Amino acid sequence: QHSVCEMAASLGLIALLSIMGCACGAMTGEAHIPRGAMKPAAGSVKHQAERCVAVPQLRGGGATLLEPEEIVRCDNLLGEAPMWHEEEKALYWLDINGKKMCRYDSKSKEYKSWDLPEVAGSFAFAKSGGFLMGFASGLSWYNLNTGEQKLICAYEDGLPTRPNDGKCDRQGNFVIGSYNNNHRQDKKNIAGLWRLNAKTLELEEILDYRFRCSNTIAFNAHGDKMYFCDTPTQEIFRFDYSPEEKLKNKVSFWKMSEGDIGGPDGATVDSQGGLWEAQAGNWKVVRHRPEDGAVDYEIVLPFNNPTSCAIGDGVLYITTARHRLSEQERKEQPGAGQLWAVKLPQGIEGVPEPVFDCTCPI
Repeated sequence: QHSVCEMAASLGLIALLSIMGCACGAMTGEAHIPRGAMKPAAGSVKHQAERCVAVPQLRGGGATLLEPEEIVRCDNLLGEAPMWHEEEKALYWLDINGKKMCRYDSKSKEYKSWDLPEVAGSFAFAKSGGFLMGFASGLSWYNLNTGEQKLICAYEDGLPTRPNDGKCDRQGNFVIGSYNNNHRQDKKNIAGLWRLNAKTLELEEILDYRFRCSNTIAFNAHGDKMYFCDTPTQEIFRFDYSPEEKLKNKVSFWKMSEGDIGGPDGATVDSQGGLWEAQAGNWKVVRHRPEDGAVDYEIVLPFNNPTSCAIGDGVLYITTARHRLSEQERKEQPGAGQLWAVKLPQGIEGVPEPVFDCTCPI
């Protein structure tokens, strides 16, 4: 049985998508204003999000195929860690290599970005405002408006790692995994999985083995199951989760097939328990059924590197990357590095992401 990507390739559709790209055109600088839109105030780093020609919808295979659309030309190098803010009706996400925090307002369609003082792999909204940031220098409080930063704790001192994928559990503690900065060369399993306790602000290791690149961290709605993947292994595991204990009862949830390339990246869980997972390097985002991990929805993209996803108001938002593309590949994949979205089928909604249950002091 052939995968949807193989079927698309056999029909020449992937090539068509790459040539087609996006009809919106290139953007220069950090801010771009569509024709006819009001110009933002001087010094603003925002623009109205553009709507582009939708990618043709593919049919066939065992999964239902959904149609993606580019909604913001943000030119991220490594877009990652999208997080929906329910009160603001806005999506926040990081450009890791670009050292930026990004925001898309779903009502006004405005996009804005802020420069960050250093690389951050993930973040969480803090109670009563502010951010918990997984900065390279350590886990820190951060005030996006003032740029003030306050260190909470160091992170894997002495190791060539940095914070990577992270999410709050249903009790408001922050679970975060690491990234071996040299894993593509040395293949060493030196990265750990940690939990920052929201009450004590103490960091505790919660996985009994080390790995190369943490991803796919997501919790079911009840908070008693957690998904996790060491991306190079191409296999997602599900664990029993308790906020007072280490992860237990590791079970293989899903493994990529032999012909697949890349690996599972960021993920989110929907209201029906399905796990949406971006497959970095494999040109698609898929949804896994909670009961058996089987893929029941698939989104084929005109670029190779979707990085993560989040759900807000019935829309799946997809962050993307272009930092590893050559100049020629960037021309062939103009949608890489932009923000994409997919309207989800009726009845599938997001599960609100908890905030870090501690007040930001700055």
